[in-house]
Amino acid sequence: MSNEDPTQSMDDAEHALDAMLAQALRAPALPIMFRAQLNLALKRATTMERERQRLDDEYQQQLAELESGYLRLRYRTLGTLIGGTFAAGVAVALLMPWFNATFGANARFALAIIGAVVGVGIGTVSWLRRLGYANPLEMF
Repeated sequence: MSNEDPTQSMDDAEHALDAMLAQALRAPALPIMFRAQLNLALKRATTMERERQRLDDEYQQQLAELESGYLRLRYRTLGTLIGGTFAAGVAVALLMPWFNATFGANARFALAIIGAVVGVGIGTVSWLRRLGYANPLEMF
């Protein structure tokens, strides 16, 4: 039986192997201007990181502006719908006696047809604007 520690003999063998490998395998020489190219690459990486951060900040700012504009549009649209509904109700209340006198029993039917024609007209104007006409009402 041996009194030697097995881990001690492994350490000695590893040290011997490392020494032989160090003699047999030499580290390659660095290319000319390696340090300058490395510094340039590090500087470029730092610049690119700053640019990425600037673009990310700009994106977050534009996203916040878009969201606030969307909320303003929603509130404005809601206000327009409420105001338009109120105005239409007042117009119908004021014009209903005239419709009854003019159209008789068909006054409600005539009012529905006129409302539908106005709605189709508004939709058509909106559709023509989407197609690129600056002011579709000037065509007529």
